[in-house]
Amino acid sequence: MPDSFQGSYPVATGYDSRYRNGIRKRAVETSNLDFLPASLVYHLVIRIAIILAISTVLAAATDPAAEPVGCSGSTTLGTFQLSVRPFTQGSPMPLKAVAAVPAGARLIWTPSHLRLPPSNGAEVTVVEVPSNDGVLLTLEPRKASERAEWQLVERPLVIALVYGPQGLSEGKLQALVTRNQDLLRELADYAEQSSQVEALVQELADAEQSRGDAGNALQGVSAEYGVNAQKLNSTPSTDQQAALLLKALVPVSNNYDPLAAQSTQVTQTGGLAASVAGLFFGNPVALAAGGAALFSNLKTVLFPNTEFRSAFAQNADKGKLTLCTKSAGPKAKTRTAYLWAYRVPQYGSPSLALAKSANVALGTKSTLELKLGKNTTAKELPLMHDWRLVSTTGGNLYPVLVTPTAAGALEIDLAKAKIPADDYRLAFTWDWAPMQIAGTVHVHPTDDFSHIALTPEEHDKLIEGSGTVTVELSGPDFEFLQGVTLQSSARNAKPAPAEFALPLGKGGGTQNVVAVDVDTAKRGTYTLSFTQSDGVTRKVPITILPPNPKIANLPLRFNTGEAKQAIHLAGSGLDRVETIASDAGEITGAADSGDWSGDIHLNAGTKKGQTFALVLKVKGLELPDAFEIVGPRPKIESVQKSVAGALGVEIGANELPAEVPAGWVLSLDRTHDSSLPQLELGCESGGLRKGLTLSPGTPAAGASLTSAGPGTLYLSVDPGAVGYAGCELSARVIVDSDGKSDPFVLGRVIRVPRLDRFTLTAEKVGDDRYAGSVEGRDLDVIEKVGWDAVNGLPVDAIPTPIPSEHPLQSLRLVLPWPAPAPHAPLYIWLRGESQGRKTSVTY
Repeated sequence: MPDSFQGSYPVATGYDSRYRNGIRKRAVETSNLDFLPASLVYHLVIRIAIILAISTVLAAATDPAAEPVGCSGSTTLGTFQLSVRPFTQGSPMPLKAVAAVPAGARLIWTPSHLRLPPSNGAEVTVVEVPSNDGVLLTLEPRKASERAEWQLVERPLVIALVYGPQGLSEGKLQALVTRNQDLLRELADYAEQSSQVEALVQELADAEQSRGDAGNALQGVSAEYGVNAQKLNSTPSTDQQAALLLKALVPVSNNYDPLAAQSTQVTQTGGLAASVAGLFFGNPVALAAGGAALFSNLKTVLFPNTEFRSAFAQNADKGKLTLCTKSAGPKAKTRTAYLWAYRVPQYGSPSLALAKSANVALGTKSTLELKLGKNTTAKELPLMHDWRLVSTTGGNLYPVLVTPTAAGALEIDLAKAKIPADDYRLAFTWDWAPMQIAGTVHVHPTDDFSHIALTPEEHDKLIEGSGTVTVELSGPDFEFLQGVTLQSSARNAKPAPAEFALPLGKGGGTQNVVAVDVDTAKRGTYTLSFTQSDGVTRKVPITILPPNPKIANLPLRFNTGEAKQAIHLAGSGLDRVETIASDAGEITGAADSGDWSGDIHLNAGTKKGQTFALVLKVKGLELPDAFEIVGPRPKIESVQKSVAGALGVEIGANELPAEVPAGWVLSLDRTHDSSLPQLELGCESGGLRKGLTLSPGTPAAGASLTSAGPGTLYLSVDPGAVGYAGCELSARVIVDSDGKSDPFVLGRVIRVPRLDRFTLTAEKVGDDRYAGSVEGRDLDVIEKVGWDAVNGLPVDAIPTPIPSEHPLQSLRLVLPWPAPAPHAPLYIWLRGESQGRKTSVTY
């Protein structure tokens, strides 16, 4: 819709040609609709006064004798409905529910209960301030007792309603808008200020009527303007406190009411809402500038026998408005007219999204957090209406009740909504246009809380004196859990809230576990009550147990060679012990004056130096499910090995050179084909030492494990990264449900030297022996050398480092001469070995 209505408008529409020709030619043009700083000053002053005074007058604000909410602290002129219908198709909407009134729209006056004079000559008309800095438009007066319509030629910034119980003077209306250079700006200012006062009075009146905390209704005001509330002395009355505070903040004292001729003191009764309304209608209120300017401009053009008075509107039922004015009777021989102005918000189309996918429960209220788009504010949320959920699967529409919160979120009420569980989009109507909020609303039924379970293991944590203990309960879906209470079974005990935590938070999705904090200060029986958001409560009994028994005189000592001996246990809590058992022998007895006494018959074969455990069976404690029968253990049936590259030293079939990668294919029994096993590597020495645990597809230090098919694993590992020289490297297969296999020895880890070059010199050492040398790495493991596997000569020298890019060593050798054959290979003995190993280096 364009800013200006581009069609024709006959007189019958409500725009009289006399006003068009007589007023538009001389109407005031303005190029600046910016509000004066006085407007913001007014908001701050009046709201700070309310916030600061409210802490000391809430008791008075809830007086049951307070005036009805219709007009707090003022006179009711009557109720009416002012609606807007677009030029195109669309049903009428209340004016205050419209975000932006389009050009060409019709403004509809529908009277309800007006206080009309006997002559029934009351009239009403509309003054329109266009949003395009245009001229002020005054529409044709209509009979106030009947339904009337006007067509708004321009898109309005301000709509002012002029109500005259004794009728309206056309000449004065014309003078009102044609002889005042600042009227357009000041009327917009007045509309903004009176709208703010209306909202404040309405919030206070609603809070007072519902016996709520009126202070909460205005908590957002101080945050909006960055002002901190202060405390006032509670001795003065409500209006005295407000006046004193305002006088201290802004010394200049003027009336707010811009149409009031002089300052007027109005006695305040009926609570805080009435006090605020009185301030609007003439109490001494500090206002820096601009408040009385409108009156000053109008005074010179009003005829002596007519008085204009300001008014504001409070919400009534079913979208109606109640017109309120100051409590003052009409003057003799003076016609009275009332001015109420409303600033149209002029909001653009909003952009909204859910902060995250929302999970809500059928039959409950839930809060939906929002993410506001660019140029969209929380102030726009109340203008959204006709809320509905739109199914993402079938497209079905379901009307729902949605209420904006002060924090800029939405409260959706499904208490009475008849909708199926499904995924939905939240839709609304903005003026007359349908819109949706981005994001998905998952609607679920609440779960059955009848099968909440506290396992015995968790229950055993509840020991008196343990402080606040966190226990886990499981069973249903707890995502819509609203509250938990703990109540003792003692007489007259009251339930106390218990803190609880959900893994994903409230409404975070299916959660079958909840952690609850239980205070174990006093033993006894208790009830945990779990309440869902739909109000359904489930009770779970629990017991806080006495402290576990403590034995102070251990260890007990018994002598061999005696069949029966006395046993005496001293300590605390032993009266709860039912039986005592031990592998040392048979024990009989009972609690005795806080201790425990009995006899023990030692088993035959007990020997000096043995120790035995003592097993106590205690009331209220048990170890359930201590044994479980499972399937057969996994088994490694066969192994195939491969070692990388030629090492230049003879290696045995069962040996695993360190720092040389090796691979194995492990064949498992087919019993556990459906499970993904793990492999544990370590050194076998009586039992498998702690080593390395591998999962298929997850490499670890120096090793990797992959699944090569059903019942087959492929292992690649550097034996030296897991075991040490001499270690019997073993593997065990682990299946979580059935345990570990027996160890399977993969081989013995050894250190093998790397030989790069062998040289025999002419240096003679003895009768038939000559010196030589060998170069390579890890030469310290060589103990003897020779020309065959049986006859070897000791190596007395130690390796000498050779500077190079890669660390090398040189080792001096002594060998017999002559060699058994030309180019005979060198044999070496590793330390501790009795037989030599053939190498690839030759003379």
